[in-house]
Amino acid sequence: MPDIQKSMKLSLAFGLSGAVILPVLYEVYANISAAAGLVLIAVWAVCAGAKFSALKFKEAFMGMVCTLAYAGILGVICYIVIHPKVSDMLNKRSVYFQLSLKQQAYFVLYAVLISLCMFLVWGGIFGVKKAIERFRLNREKTGEYIDKAFDDDEDML
Repeated sequence: MPDIQKSMKLSLAFGLSGAVILPVLYEVYANISAAAGLVLIAVWAVCAGAKFSALKFKEAFMGMVCTLAYAGILGVICYIVIHPKVSDMLNKRSVYFQLSLKQQAYFVLYAVLISLCMFLVWGGIFGVKKAIERFRLNREKTGEYIDKAFDDDEDML
């Protein structure tokens, strides 16, 4: 499968899963634990960055941008569907905590910043792969130079 198709397939998978996960994690952030909600967003971003690191630069970058777009736009739609059901369920069983507009904005800011860590994970893995490739190439060149230096076929003078 070409890298662009794999990139779009991964972006759809992570984008659609993120669109469902982000509103649920907002409810976790608001009603259970802020740290747990943010850590789970980070887990999603790290997994996505690691999967995209197997692709070439251009395809991976485009796939991650599409992932964030899908997760953001469809996440708002899923929030509209999920939020009333969760608040009704929690009101029946316990107390539902509604965040203020400022706290909601902080959650969105944290979610966006943590999601951008997907690019950091991808860049880190990409950089390590390039460094290993460079070391391997340098090792091979060094071996060739050493072989040529001790080659007995050439006359010294």
